[in-house]
Amino acid sequence: MSQPTSLQTVTQLQQVTAFLYESLKPYVKANNIDAWQERGTLILSGEDLGQDGYRVAKWKHNAVIAIENFPHTKFNAYNLLAMLPAFLLDSGWPRDEYDLADPELDIDVISSDNAMILIEIELIDDIDLIPDANGPVLFNGDRYRVSLVPVDYAETVDVQTRPEGAL
Repeated sequence: MSQPTSLQTVTQLQQVTAFLYESLKPYVKANNIDAWQERGTLILSGEDLGQDGYRVAKWKHNAVIAIENFPHTKFNAYNLLAMLPAFLLDSGWPRDEYDLADPELDIDVISSDNAMILIEIELIDDIDLIPDANGPVLFNGDRYRVSLVPVDYAETVDVQTRPEGAL
């Protein structure tokens, strides 16, 4: 799912936007790409993630990415149409599990040199909490802040077998 950045939450929208910007430069300048969230739903959870961390909700929302001055004569828009689904398929995000709609694009040719592209995509982010005495969120009588919950993974496994019939 989402990749941690110093244990801060990086939204799926931030990841998609950064990917598109990096993939489209130098054709698209940083000030010509903008993104925002709208029409969201909180899906309540309260799942204990261990390490005193909790997933209190998932944030399912419509994300909009606007690309201005897209040079459609210099950069084939079909490359963009391929980049977006390729990124989403590679992400491993649980799109099917949450029945997220496929992206919708609106390409408005402004002139012979550029177009305005609006991408609407349904995304879902985890809202996780970790303990923080000064955190802004009061949950279960304690203070927390929004952040990814650290996960410990086993690096080795010790497997012991017993002879057949032994207890």
